[in-house]
Amino acid sequence: MNPYTQAALLTASTLRMLPHIALYLLHRRQIDADLEKYSADGRGLRAFIKVATRQRVFRNLFYYRLGEYRSAFIKWMLPPEPTLTIWCPEIGPGAHFEHNYATYLNAERIGSDFYCLQLVTLGNDAQMRRPTIGNHVSIYTGATVFGGITIGDNVVIGAGSVVRRSVPANCTVAGNPAVIVRRDGQKTHIPL
Repeated sequence: MNPYTQAALLTASTLRMLPHIALYLLHRRQIDADLEKYSADGRGLRAFIKVATRQRVFRNLFYYRLGEYRSAFIKWMLPPEPTLTIWCPEIGPGAHFEHNYATYLNAERIGSDFYCLQLVTLGNDAQMRRPTIGNHVSIYTGATVFGGITIGDNVVIGAGSVVRRSVPANCTVAGNPAVIVRRDGQKTHIPL
């Protein structure tokens, strides 16, 4: 894109984003870790404006970080992705949602550096228990994780996996039902 055209578009976006910019500046420390995952420009106001105008799923995360009441008055100016639902008391810094349509994140806690693709469900079991997700966890397209289980740190959950048992740290799981296919860098095939 022509740099002058890009500058004009960013200026126009900035006007409707004035409340967003003010809230970003107030909560910058909390939001910048997420912003780095979305932007080649890293942190800062320019990166925020570019990402917030272009990526609906980032807006979902931004509104989540602000809280339900603070974000209620500005969501209409830059709508979030309507099919991405975040129902979690805590998500650590550095979260990155990619193409997240039809995604439902209902967990006790999600750790830092969480990466999640579309069609993922984190949810309750029959006893209404929710999963706890560790740090540096990646969940790929169509995976389902449910129940009062714990997903350890540095875990990769493969596309289409169904996880209903706890996963130890440093593992890759795949399948339905999910099995450990890699642990501590070594190929394996261990049922959960």
